[in-house]
Amino acid sequence: MTTTGEYVFSPTWERETERLRTNEALWDPGTLERFDRLGVAPGWSCLEVGAGAGGAARWLADRVGPTGRVVAADLEVGRLAGLAGAGVEVLEHDLRTDELPAGEFDLVHARMLVQHLPDRAAAVARLTRALKPGGWLFLEDTDSLPLFRSAVSEDFLQDVRAAGYGLMRQSGHEPRGGHFDLRLMLAGPLVDVSAEGRVVVLRGGSDQARHYQLWLDFMRPRIVAAGLLPDSRIDEALAEMADPANWWISQVLISSYGRMPA
Repeated sequence: MTTTGEYVFSPTWERETERLRTNEALWDPGTLERFDRLGVAPGWSCLEVGAGAGGAARWLADRVGPTGRVVAADLEVGRLAGLAGAGVEVLEHDLRTDELPAGEFDLVHARMLVQHLPDRAAAVARLTRALKPGGWLFLEDTDSLPLFRSAVSEDFLQDVRAAGYGLMRQSGHEPRGGHFDLRLMLAGPLVDVSAEGRVVVLRGGSDQARHYQLWLDFMRPRIVAAGLLPDSRIDEALAEMADPANWWISQVLISSYGRMPA
């Protein structure tokens, strides 16, 4: 179960596992490239908060090797159990309330997590305190406004985006979360703070497109109950997402970086 503000996501275990894995298919390649760019190396101590299905933590464990350390933290750790044999420490953790080990990590990373939390400043402060001197905080959250932009039409799936993300915002999700990550990092003790954005151009019917189908299928009852869209429109939109003739862009994922002074 994943909690975002007052809104509790409770899909079936299988559906949530599939959502996490399709999220990794969408975003892991760019995240792993940025780990490499930050210089993650053998012997590093790394903390992955909101570890999900464990893809990023597994890569980090391979990179830091037996002389390094990787901690994978999440509210729900059942999907991370298999990482123990890969040299990963699994930690059940709620970033809203639980403190992290202070001053222990060369890298602290969280993706698409902080923008869901009611007190984002407190969460970023907790993550920052976990850094060693010279350690990097690497946050990734989204700006959802460009989602579904496409050559198909100016309004391709825009009614779906507005309905789904509008309801999520009412429940605590910040659709411009990546921008606020940067602002919070600039206001804290970190140096060398910078940010960049990336999008993925995806094709209907792909694993990446499946991620958005799962999102819409989960949001369907709330969208329909609120009178924002009828069931027939949801069915139509799901079919559009499954059509390989359709290509569109993801949200902008904003990567923000900052280093604890040595």
